[in-house]
Amino acid sequence: MACSFYVIISFTINAIATVEFNVVLLVKIYIERSEDDIMDDKEYRIIRVAELYFKQGYSQQSIANILGISRTTVSRLINESKNKGIVKIYINTPYTIDYNLSTKIKERFKLKDALVVNIEDEDETITLSQVGTVAASFVMALLKNGMVVGISFGKHIKHVVDAMPENELENIEVVQLVGALGSGDSNVDGPVLAIKLANTLHAKYKYINSPAVVSDENIKKALLEQPQIKQTFSLINQCNIAIHGIGSLDEENSSMQRSGYIDEQQREKYAKAGAVGHVLGHMIDIDGNIIKEQDYHTIGAPLDLLKNLEWSIGVATNSIKYKAVIAAINGGYVNCLIINRLLANKLLQ
Repeated sequence: MACSFYVIISFTINAIATVEFNVVLLVKIYIERSEDDIMDDKEYRIIRVAELYFKQGYSQQSIANILGISRTTVSRLINESKNKGIVKIYINTPYTIDYNLSTKIKERFKLKDALVVNIEDEDETITLSQVGTVAASFVMALLKNGMVVGISFGKHIKHVVDAMPENELENIEVVQLVGALGSGDSNVDGPVLAIKLANTLHAKYKYINSPAVVSDENIKKALLEQPQIKQTFSLINQCNIAIHGIGSLDEENSSMQRSGYIDEQQREKYAKAGAVGHVLGHMIDIDGNIIKEQDYHTIGAPLDLLKNLEWSIGVATNSIKYKAVIAAINGGYVNCLIINRLLANKLLQ
């Protein structure tokens, strides 16, 4: 007897450059069971785990608790269910990568890697979801035991975090790279995203218990002297991977504007000073230089940190951001881009 159903599952394919990455796809799962088969205890346990994981959607830790076994054993039994042909997977890919454009972006801007999601849908939600899924899969392929992952804030990072699958890695730590927005949509704020990502990865976390921006340099200095914030910055300096958005001053409704850190008057002031966008809350010009103002002091990782990371992954979708993305590249703040086709074409013009 065979039962079938559709689920979302993660598996591994080759990326265009140096790594493999997991792709989360809609797949059709068949669990093969013969009514005439006589199952031993081990085979029954494999099938039971497969049904709980694939059919009923339990996490591996939940299955371990239900069956009274370790999560490592659950992971092994899931793999055995596929290796023995008990579970069969048929792929129906909901998105594609434009490998030609990806290669062009990587070579034009001398990046470590680039992935261009083949989507030009004007629906922002669909675009963010697909780009976020690709970014999450890419990050999962990079993760190893003991790594520290830094994340920023915003809609793009929210969709990356939402798409992250559970894993069996150990001693992962998640750290927030810039202070809290504090208003607007709480679902895109840095502390919320750091905690959610840590829960998904079964990781520890630290966040910066302060606003993202303060108006007085003395306030910034005092905050940075706080023990909890010092500890967070110590972990920031150990980051292996940073995942962050790239904000544009041409946007009418960026996270920084929605949270009240930038109003229209300030936006115009920064634009006149040469700013085209912001990374981790820092205003930058087209060459990647930081634009400093007396009443704007960012509480977060210095941009120089991003220059020295193994992976600094910028996630962006709107073609209006092209100048901000170029600025981030020119400043050396990204070595990997995950974007959609509209933005990629704009960057290559």
